[in-house]
Amino acid sequence: MFLTSLSALALATGSPSAVTLDQQLPGIYTNEEQAYFEKDAGRTPPPWIALNIEEKDGDLVITRTDAFGKPVASPQKGTVATGAERDNLTVGNCTRYLDRKDAGWTYSAVQNRMRCNQDYQIIGVNADGLKLRFSDGTETRLKRARPVECWAAAKKVKPKADDSPDWLFAQKLNLHDQGGRVMVGGGDSGAEPLILRMRAVYWPKPSTNRPSMVLYVHKPDNPDRAVSYSWADIDASRVGLNLRWMQASCTIKGAERSSDVTKQNFRG
Repeated sequence: MFLTSLSALALATGSPSAVTLDQQLPGIYTNEEQAYFEKDAGRTPPPWIALNIEEKDGDLVITRTDAFGKPVASPQKGTVATGAERDNLTVGNCTRYLDRKDAGWTYSAVQNRMRCNQDYQIIGVNADGLKLRFSDGTETRLKRARPVECWAAAKKVKPKADDSPDWLFAQKLNLHDQGGRVMVGGGDSGAEPLILRMRAVYWPKPSTNRPSMVLYVHKPDNPDRAVSYSWADIDASRVGLNLRWMQASCTIKGAERSSDVTKQNFRG
């Protein structure tokens, strides 16, 4: 419980001082936002990438996934060793030294002399996310994702015997807020397939758009273009939409608790 409290404090403040590198790393990360806004600005976006880092039996397991959370490459084992001023992170057969700073861990210019033949290397870590360097030398930033749970209802293709609409109801649909996706319907469900997608959007300057939680609906045959979307304040705990032929409501896990704490502090 004590370590959990320290981890929560470090995530809130952005300081690694209360947690070790192996405690900070577990989570889901994507570069959804950087890839989206680079493309939107007419620049060449970095390759889209998502990492799921889990702690298992004292080691880290790092898995590259797609937006649905399915592995797209074999998991890699990771280990952390703590030093006086810097820590090292070994992924597979590649070790990278990271200087420990107040704001997180950064690539050390002192000890990283060994060349690593890997698709990517983790060269920065903080409470908000990761910094990666690809094998061609380009870099990208991945944001830490928050888990999201949704329910959805989709109208079935065939009506009931009395000719009234029939509906497919799906619960406990799990995704995340950094471009995470989940499929609804399809197969023998009786409803045409659709995809829910969630983003926590912070528009880059000079945009004056306010940060927003955005819930999208896609069709599988056109995954890059949303059929529709809705949005809410970035601190919202739930986002929903109703298109008549489908409905969905998504809860950002932990956001409700954060909102409750804020209300209590305000009243106090």
